[in-house]
Amino acid sequence: MPQAWGWRDFFAPVLAGYCGLLIGVGMGRFGYPPLIPAMVEAGWASPTTLHLAGAFNLAGYIVGAGTALATARALGVRPAITVAAAFAVLAFAVSATPLPAWAFIALRALSGATGGVLMIVIPPVVANVVAPSHRGRANGLAFAGVGTGFVLSGTAVPAFAAGGPAGAWLALAAALAIASVVMMAFLPRSAPPVAANRNAPAPAWRRDPAFFGLAAAYCGAAAGYVPHTIFFVDHVARDLGFGLAVGGWIWVAAGITAVLAPMVAGLAADRFGYGPVLRVIVALMAIGAAIPALTHNLLLLTLSAMMAGGLMIGLGSSTSGRTREIVGPAAHTAAWALQTVAFAVVQAAAAYGFTALLVATGSYALVFALAGGIMATGLALELITARRGRAPSPDAQ
Repeated sequence: MPQAWGWRDFFAPVLAGYCGLLIGVGMGRFGYPPLIPAMVEAGWASPTTLHLAGAFNLAGYIVGAGTALATARALGVRPAITVAAAFAVLAFAVSATPLPAWAFIALRALSGATGGVLMIVIPPVVANVVAPSHRGRANGLAFAGVGTGFVLSGTAVPAFAAGGPAGAWLALAAALAIASVVMMAFLPRSAPPVAANRNAPAPAWRRDPAFFGLAAAYCGAAAGYVPHTIFFVDHVARDLGFGLAVGGWIWVAAGITAVLAPMVAGLAADRFGYGPVLRVIVALMAIGAAIPALTHNLLLLTLSAMMAGGLMIGLGSSTSGRTREIVGPAAHTAAWALQTVAFAVVQAAAAYGFTALLVATGSYALVFALAGGIMATGLALELITARRGRAPSPDAQ
């Protein structure tokens, strides 16, 4: 379709989606942790407060994702996105001054909530207006906004923080404000999600084995990649003795993968479908998660970070697309909200579980091996249930 590559039909909605996911998830979720050392050094907050703020950021994300559908129905899609972006900018701008612990924690929860709303609402908006033949790459380019925030959190954020936390917070707030203006300038119009009839029977997709199998694979990945987000860099840098600089570069390598993975996954999905692409990603992530249990080779450990951590954003874009294939466009937002909330809840539970396991056993090998096993189990369930599910919605292609 010649018009598929036009500015109005492809690049404008993709740019809006990219900016929205950069604001809400790329920076709202991942832009804060690199500022922790600068804030501790400046005496703005204690490590305990800052780590608690990180937990509330995730809790806010879960709440935002869980209420995104109701918010979009009540306000309309465009106003909901506008409000979420404005609160994201506010949360970063107000943080540019020392605050009481409760206020800083509340702002991180607010930042997480805006990310939850934007993650749920934006992908269906982009998918609804892009030509079916280009929907995969459009979805992938939009999700690259998350990966961009991942990279910036490990490179630009520490550079801004070198002059103190205030300058870093203000620089990030300014960047989010610019991204918000761009997003709203090109965001397509979209009707609010249709409210469910309480007297109507449950939608067929809620009983579809393929939908639950997809949830198993996505949630298995949510649990299995947790050790790479919490322990991996510190394990490589200190326990294996490679040093903080090497650990930092491994994190950047994972971040670059996080930018490229959704783009490659999107191109592949347009050619082969979301299901096969998703299965390849989960298989590679499972292998990557288990590598640290088998070797201390630095090259392989770097590959592990790229596979187990960096591919996650590609899995997110593929899961959103696969969800649409299963449930159809009308139910995409509601079904994607369920997948996202389940992912975040499992991720939070896995963080506590793996931490407790490491404290109890002291075995990194056991932790990483279990992580790979959980991902492999989720993939197996997805493969089994995909054959029993309904045929993909014809409108989803």
